[in-house]
Amino acid sequence: MPEPRRVATGTVIAAAIFAGVLAPLNSTMIVVALPEVLADLGASLTWGSWVVVSYLVAMAAVQPLGGSLGDRFGRRRLLLLGLGGFGVASLVAALAPTIEVLVAARTAQAVTGASAIPNATALVRTLVPTEARGRAFGLIGAGIGVAAAIGPPLGGLVTGAFGWRWIFALNLLVLVPAIALALRVGDPERAAPAGRFDLAGSGLLLVSLVGFALAATLWRVPGVPWPAIPALAVAAAAATWLLRRHVARVASPVVDLRLLGRPGFLPAGASILFSNLTMYTILLAVPVFLAQLVGWGAREVGLLLSGMSLLMLVFGPVGGWLADRVGRRAPALAGTLIAMLGAAPLVGVSTAWSWPAFLVPLMIVGTGIGLAGAPVQTAAMEAARADEAGQAAGLFSTMRYLGSILGASGMAAILGAAADETAFRVLFALLVVAAGAAAVASSRLPRGGGPSA
Repeated sequence: MPEPRRVATGTVIAAAIFAGVLAPLNSTMIVVALPEVLADLGASLTWGSWVVVSYLVAMAAVQPLGGSLGDRFGRRRLLLLGLGGFGVASLVAALAPTIEVLVAARTAQAVTGASAIPNATALVRTLVPTEARGRAFGLIGAGIGVAAAIGPPLGGLVTGAFGWRWIFALNLLVLVPAIALALRVGDPERAAPAGRFDLAGSGLLLVSLVGFALAATLWRVPGVPWPAIPALAVAAAAATWLLRRHVARVASPVVDLRLLGRPGFLPAGASILFSNLTMYTILLAVPVFLAQLVGWGAREVGLLLSGMSLLMLVFGPVGGWLADRVGRRAPALAGTLIAMLGAAPLVGVSTAWSWPAFLVPLMIVGTGIGLAGAPVQTAAMEAARADEAGQAAGLFSTMRYLGSILGASGMAAILGAAADETAFRVLFALLVVAAGAAAVASSRLPRGGGPSA
């Protein structure tokens, strides 16, 4: 009997890894190809911003809804529909004749990906035994981190060799095994909520998350009138207030906000938000600093960032193993403190630095982010009941993406059009604060976990 469970466990973890890497890979690969995309399609810089913003906003906003749909209608079903839809959207993006079609296809990628990712995570929560759950999330987190890190150099290589359209063809290398593995995953019996699906709550949830995400990013898009930003923030706040009242009155809400009050869930969400803000901003800011102020090429920058991604790949499973052995809080707190320690030297960043001066802090940050990822995610998922694992995974993933959005927006605000060393030092100082906030949040995680939980 144990042998079939082992095979099923390995299958669901592998499916979740392949599904999980799609989002960060497609988030970062396109960035380096934007100049060629805009030139080829005859589009302005404004449209280039929308290519990035539309994807991040949709990915952040739709995941709780995608997870909730999986809880109700079947997680494997939503996972397969999401993966299939992502493949169709990628094909449309690769063949896009205009920039408008490309932006629409990118948004469709995010919406379908937001259906697949939380349901893959929820399947891990419900199918993987407690004593192996930390290691499972460690492997998934390592894949996500490495995908985000290799996206820019990989996108640059493919664009340079074959053209930007082939970036989207790379998704087949991930989608084909993801779908094949998902077809082999069993869908555990689900306790579907009674009554109608909560359409009103779904609408309020989307208005709230889309409004906040757009308010954080839209000011970076040229030509957007400034009154639109506070108007979006007010609309999002109003939708959030209405959603809280709605959830209290509905028997089966689209998302149960009581999740935020469960021991460990909100600290885990805050930890991943600030950790991802730190990691994602470093991945964006270091290449900009080296390219604009030092004159490094894409190959040199890619090799440097590989030091960070390699350590994330190594220490992700280590963090998961420790979470299974000693509980969730200790490795999460240790990892976030290590990441803060690694970010601290970057406050003194200088154009006179040598290769090792950049490499060592990045390796320390990668070690810490890798170590903390699995215990934080495991704590978040264990705060939810099995029947609400999808919406819990969606909310947690949304917190991760909000960190990316806030990091990219903050970087744009601080660096401006012509950044110097001082501006980068201010940015990295704020990242040290963000890493410290992740450590504070991690210290609030439950001590328990592991085989005894």
